[in-house]
Amino acid sequence: MTLSAPEAIDVKSDLLHKIRVFLRGQGFAEVSTPTFRQADDMTGKRARAVVGGRDGWLRSMIGPALRYQLGYRPRVFEIGTCFRNDPADATHLSEFQMLDLYAAESSYDYLIELAESLVRLAHPGEPRRISVADHLDATLGVDLTRETLDPHTGTLAHHLDKPADMPLHDLLDAYTAAELEPHSVGTVLFLVDMPLGGNEPCAKLREGTAAVLNRFEVFIDGIEVVHGYEDETDAEAFIHRANAIGLYNLEQSLVQKAILAGAVPVHSVGLGIGIERLCMAATGVTDIRRFRQSAMF
Repeated sequence: MTLSAPEAIDVKSDLLHKIRVFLRGQGFAEVSTPTFRQADDMTGKRARAVVGGRDGWLRSMIGPALRYQLGYRPRVFEIGTCFRNDPADATHLSEFQMLDLYAAESSYDYLIELAESLVRLAHPGEPRRISVADHLDATLGVDLTRETLDPHTGTLAHHLDKPADMPLHDLLDAYTAAELEPHSVGTVLFLVDMPLGGNEPCAKLREGTAAVLNRFEVFIDGIEVVHGYEDETDAEAFIHRANAIGLYNLEQSLVQKAILAGAVPVHSVGLGIGIERLCMAATGVTDIRRFRQSAMF
């Protein structure tokens, strides 16, 4: 499917309006956090910038700065511009819009239902669910309620025909791409029960399990559109996991200090949605660049 520039503008405009009306109806307050940030996010994705004579970075995701706003309102969201050091292609833009939200004292089940409602604004129909933990158990015979994937990285690498020394988080990305994403063709697919060891240290380890996180990802026609999780309440565990993959940064430390000081709620859930990718899901357009307006500037 192709869209003219006016049609693409209308799609995005209508979708943003629906999102704002829906979230306001759910008690969310819209806030803004800085696009220019004083700290790198340690992912290598933030673009350097100089603003007002100060060196800094343009945000690559909204994240911790938005969670901090829970100290003022129990439910907050932001639709803001992010930048990444990625070349533009059919599914990536170096400048794009993200919807991020956080809700204090809310459950993981509530978050999944909220994500389903938001996706339904763009893509009607009942979504599918696949438990990644169950899929790994069926494929490798690893029960993540009892043990972690760490002793089985060699088996996973062999299954994927990858180098034996490939880090676990990269193996899990490869497993998702090869084994799970294809199930999203023509539908909305929620990947739930994500395993410990991936690139998301913020997600809470589910009680009573060794390596199952309260985290999910949503794919539509093979493209990741949504990610969500319940925040880890064990500060020591979160800091350890984030440091282990080099992602514990100044912004996260500021939020952790605020939580310990009682200024930000301990219990919260959050999700992020790529707006242009949601527009793709709403229209069937297969090139995200169609939703990049005023590119010549």
